[in-house]
Amino acid sequence: MLPESRLYSFIDQKDGFTLHFLEGQKLIHDLAIIHSNRGGGFHYFRDAILSIQLMIAYLKTDEGLGVYIDSEEPYFRLKVEMSEQGQMRTLLLPEEFNEFPKTITGRCRVVKTMPNEAHPYTSIIELNNVNFHEVVNTILRESYQFNSEIFLSEESDQSLMIMKLPEININRVKTDYKLTVLEYWRKHEGHISELFKQHTSEYDIIQSHLEKTGLLFLGSREIKFKCHCSRERMVRGLWSIVKTSGLDQIFLPEETEIETKCDYCKTSYLILKEEFTN
Repeated sequence: MLPESRLYSFIDQKDGFTLHFLEGQKLIHDLAIIHSNRGGGFHYFRDAILSIQLMIAYLKTDEGLGVYIDSEEPYFRLKVEMSEQGQMRTLLLPEEFNEFPKTITGRCRVVKTMPNEAHPYTSIIELNNVNFHEVVNTILRESYQFNSEIFLSEESDQSLMIMKLPEININRVKTDYKLTVLEYWRKHEGHISELFKQHTSEYDIIQSHLEKTGLLFLGSREIKFKCHCSRERMVRGLWSIVKTSGLDQIFLPEETEIETKCDYCKTSYLILKEEFTN
């Protein structure tokens, strides 16, 4: 049985970079069971999750993040919601979406929730024929002003994000971070690719392998799918429709019950008409 997926964070103080390694094999396995997308559609879904989930590394305590991609060409809707604790849920619509888009034209909405803040931070990013692999880098660059790149493994459900640190001058010691992100990647590509090819989910193996390049381990956290839906929440959601539009917007005249399904985890709930008439 696969262990829960995990996000590992490291810093290279000498060259001035942070690295975040996502071991996502259990997460992708769980999503494959829940979602019906196959072929190119699931490959896109897989790559999108392995890219977007790396953004958890930048969440502070009790913060949450939602990434919503509304693509018009090709048409699809992708939602990914995550918390600083490592819990996430996601959906891709339409459920029969089965192509891998090389480029995306549409809009991306990024919503960040913060404790003790009544209104979340929201940014809108226009995607004009953007290469799929550049979507998350575009979010990080435009919403966070981060100089970073994401690299996906072709051998395993794993990914890596490299971010260049800004130069600092503390106690008259000025850093000199000369390497670009791509230059840094090429410097360590062979060693990291070896880790990708191992397909390992072993905590100690991953940490020690990356530490061999001189990285300082900062910590890790579990990443797993978790949906907070419930029958009570479904009923409350239907009540809002009943109050604004009437009971006939949910039930046909002859119906006494309906079955509803959570878009995220696909759990079905039986809802009785009498619950809205008593």
